[in-house]
Amino acid sequence: MGNFTKAQMLYQNQYTWRRDVGDGSYTGIIDRERLDRDEGYEVLYFANSSFPDNTPVASLHRFEKLIREKLPSHIVMKTEIIKFLRENW
Repeated sequence: MGNFTKAQMLYQNQYTWRRDVGDGSYTGIIDRERLDRDEGYEVLYFANSSFPDNTPVASLHRFEKLIREKLPSHIVMKTEIIKFLRENW
């Protein structure tokens, strides 16, 4: 698992760093399977779970750019996002 931090994120000031109203912790299947790309803690967790330790920060930045700038808005399921990232890396 990666060890990226909030401070290393390219768009750290553009994310929301608190849960949306009515949004609980990762408790249900949907929360584990979907990504809210506006919530920094979700993007950071997803990035860390997608990369091994000692991955360069440049990979995190590329990951963020692809998700923010290229990923179609209708793709929200993590399995589909991973497929998109692999095809566009």
